[in-house]
Amino acid sequence: MKKRRFTEEDWIALGLAELAANGCDAVKLEAICKAAGLTRGSFYHHFKDHETFLTALARHWLKTQTADVAASVDATAPAQDQSAALTQAAMKIDYRLELGIRELGRRLPAVNAIIRAADTTRLSVVSRIYQNRYGLDAAVADQFAFIEYAAFSGIILLDPDIPADRQNQLADLFEETVARALAAQINR
Repeated sequence: MKKRRFTEEDWIALGLAELAANGCDAVKLEAICKAAGLTRGSFYHHFKDHETFLTALARHWLKTQTADVAASVDATAPAQDQSAALTQAAMKIDYRLELGIRELGRRLPAVNAIIRAADTTRLSVVSRIYQNRYGLDAAVADQFAFIEYAAFSGIILLDPDIPADRQNQLADLFEETVARALAAQINR
């Protein structure tokens, strides 16, 4: 029986899974070929070089863990609903993949550029929600967005396997704290 031909999408799916499960060393050329059970020739049939493969992983991550998440937020919905939708979508991303991509970005400038684009998009979405929800000007909303994104990123670093119920508790606490702080500031 003939083995099914590995496609570019197969290589990317395997690379993302290996990166999330085993870190950057798992997507080195030898390691990824071994995990696929295929030769370098098969790999090079789809990718010009190893860096092209790694940037393809990052572009896929950008789409699924940033662009798709941002698209799940209906900009015409009430701001509180936008915030809830963003929280729920962000909780579904693969935190281990997030860590792996960021480690790749430390090693490869092309991947780092993709990460910066993701961060810019993510911060923009959160800032827009703060502007709409609390009537903040863009500069202040950007600062609150940065704090929220830093908290989100910190949780991933501290506990990439955090259970969903704990994530919900922390998200609710963060939202209540910010809402109280902003209400107090607005009422001054």
